[in-house]
Amino acid sequence: MVIKRMTLILYNSYDKRRWHEAHKRAIARAAPVCYAFNCNLAIMDFPCTKEDISSIETTIGDSGKYLRKLIESNRFSIVNSYQPQFGIPIATTSKPDDKKSITPEEVAQLLFKKPCGLYVGLGRHGLPKEIFEFCKYHLDITKRRISLETCTAIGIIPAVINTYIEIFNRQ
Repeated sequence: MVIKRMTLILYNSYDKRRWHEAHKRAIARAAPVCYAFNCNLAIMDFPCTKEDISSIETTIGDSGKYLRKLIESNRFSIVNSYQPQFGIPIATTSKPDDKKSITPEEVAQLLFKKPCGLYVGLGRHGLPKEIFEFCKYHLDITKRRISLETCTAIGIIPAVINTYIEIFNRQ
């Protein structure tokens, strides 16, 4: 069965005016995860250009190899607003609104029908209120309301959803 595209959207809640090392590291860490689990990667409200991204020097992800592969295959985006091609907007959080809560299994099931864009907030403030209101669903990847460090969440969200997709594909 054909799966629709999952896009991991890193939302910048750090400094929106200055390009920080934290921005670069988050992108460098997310790229191999997205590549490994067949996700697109988008960054939202980052103070950078494609040239800034291309010039990231890192030892992460085989020296940036997977970021370059995402860029070359048109699977990396720099955006300032949610794009329709991302599909259904989903906020990732350890505190989902019960009315909007969705499980990782349900996200995997959705991906058989429609693309989904999963927001991950960077920085100690996480996602802003307007993103939570905008998103159709809220995903707690742990299903236990356990707060994860950002880089842990970046790794685990695509891995867990991809695992459910593989299980459903075998049935």
